[in-house]
Amino acid sequence: MTQSVSIGADHRLEATTSDCVSSVRFSPKECPMLMTGVASWDGTCSIWQVARNPAGAVISQPTWTTTHDSPLLAMSFSADGRVFFGGCSKTAVMWDLNSNQKAVVASHDLPVSCLDFLSLPQTMSQMLITGSWDGKLRWWDLRQQNYVREENLGEPIFALEAQKTVPMMAAATGRLAHVYDVQQMQKVNELKLPDVMKFNLRCITCAPQYDGVGVGSSEGRVSFISMKDAPGCTFKAHITTEKSHYILSQTNFCVHHPTLPLLLSGGGDGNLTVINRADRKVVKTLQCEQKVGTQAIPISAGDISADGSLIAYAHSYDWAMGKSGYKNQPTSVHIRPLS
Repeated sequence: MTQSVSIGADHRLEATTSDCVSSVRFSPKECPMLMTGVASWDGTCSIWQVARNPAGAVISQPTWTTTHDSPLLAMSFSADGRVFFGGCSKTAVMWDLNSNQKAVVASHDLPVSCLDFLSLPQTMSQMLITGSWDGKLRWWDLRQQNYVREENLGEPIFALEAQKTVPMMAAATGRLAHVYDVQQMQKVNELKLPDVMKFNLRCITCAPQYDGVGVGSSEGRVSFISMKDAPGCTFKAHITTEKSHYILSQTNFCVHHPTLPLLLSGGGDGNLTVINRADRKVVKTLQCEQKVGTQAIPISAGDISADGSLIAYAHSYDWAMGKSGYKNQPTSVHIRPLS
């Protein structure tokens, strides 16, 4: 029988931003409380405490918020009450939730497009990894002022993931997935996209089995690229057919389920898609419920909780169609149980 998940009732976060959401993240499993964070183009970063009531329904409480001086593009949690965010200021900021103090801890020559904070158990150290439109990956030991390693990938970096699959990290540039051992700070693989993927990458996720990466592209495809002697697979996750032509909606986030062979993605069509990569099929599509008239509001960002029991995602404009596509689409952030 093909494995899938049931997607539970929608819980909508209160007091979210009114601008476009660039990043939605859950706190790591080591964190003493479950939190969801949202970073936005209006420069706000907001945090909610999240739990389940005795009936299993999701409940949340808006708890912290801060404002930066320019649009935010990425965020990440540590396990000890810190949040990291970066964006168009070309810097990354550490925000201590306990003291509410902020400090700049990383910088680039162009906007910081992605980042992740991770603990390295073998060396008992912690590291912030940042990627930028300047094409550079930088490793930051926060006990030092300057980065400890830099790698120039030669083209803008659009996404990275490291926290959930230490020591494996993957970063996405135009048509390449770069795989690293973060413990050694060395690249171990460079994966090309399957021929059927014609457009650039938008998102990337490491397999918890360390056997490959999932990627999403601007034309709405999701692909699993294997690093073993096994074929990958590609899906039209956010591509629909209307009469005699295709409608392409970019894939804005993709995540691996931590224990099942599932990829979950959200795209410009406003749909949430569940893919079983072992059986090579789309097993579930949650149709968009947020619309302006008949036009779907894109899912612009999302994440899965560390235990795989919750999926969080934001409906907001994703700028795929530039300024002409902006119609004052309302913004909302949702959490649903997975079982």
